[in-house]
Amino acid sequence: MLKRFALLIMLSATVSSCGYKVASQNRMDQGFRSILVRPLENRTTQIEVDQILTRALSREVVQSTSLRVVNSESQADVILAGEITSLRASPITIGRSAFGSTFLVTLHLRVELNERETGRVVFSQNDYIFREQYVINVDVENFFSELNPALDRIARDFASSVVTTIRESF
Repeated sequence: MLKRFALLIMLSATVSSCGYKVASQNRMDQGFRSILVRPLENRTTQIEVDQILTRALSREVVQSTSLRVVNSESQADVILAGEITSLRASPITIGRSAFGSTFLVTLHLRVELNERETGRVVFSQNDYIFREQYVINVDVENFFSELNPALDRIARDFASSVVTTIRESF
């Protein structure tokens, strides 16, 4: 009985350390070494939101993939580009001061990843939707100002969502 138990434990340890990993973990960067993240085009009335979201996308690519972010198109294997077509923050919960304290942030974008040499579309989504709730204590007019630390959280979550979606589409 003791021998069977020991054999079961050894077998469990061997199987659990067999080296399996999630298949989609690094598929975005298979065959590609470098990426250019073009500045997002801003089709909204919110100033500088394109710059904040583009910086977040570049950081997320560096953190989540083995791709090297480059500044020149000639150095890139793939090019990530897109445009912000709509941006809304709708109050969900109203606080004591009659300003929203919880907002539903909704971003609509067009996102595309192209292979530079061939122009082949590797990933494309014409109506990418990012939607998330955030608890913030500012008025709606200043919600998207660059001084709002909530925008950094939104940008990080957005960038993570986009990169994950691209990686999982391969």
